[in-house]
Amino acid sequence: KVDLGGFPILMLSGTADPIVPRENALRLARDLADRGAAIDHRIQPAGHGLSAADVAIASQWLSRTDPTAARSAHVPVT
Repeated sequence: KVDLGGFPILMLSGTADPIVPRENALRLARDLADRGAAIDHRIQPAGHGLSAADVAIASQWLSRTDPTAARSAHVPVT
């Protein structure tokens, strides 16, 4: 089991996504959290595409996320 050691992850999913069912997105967010990620999962009233709201959320998230947290977390590539 990989330890993500606080690695910051923003995950955006849509309530009307025809490709990724809500249950799959919730399971992925839970699995990442269980592995130690600092997950911020937000469910938007949107489909599968990137919306203006997603870009605004990502911009805000990036502005308050410590960039050294990603560098300090050792995530092995398999």
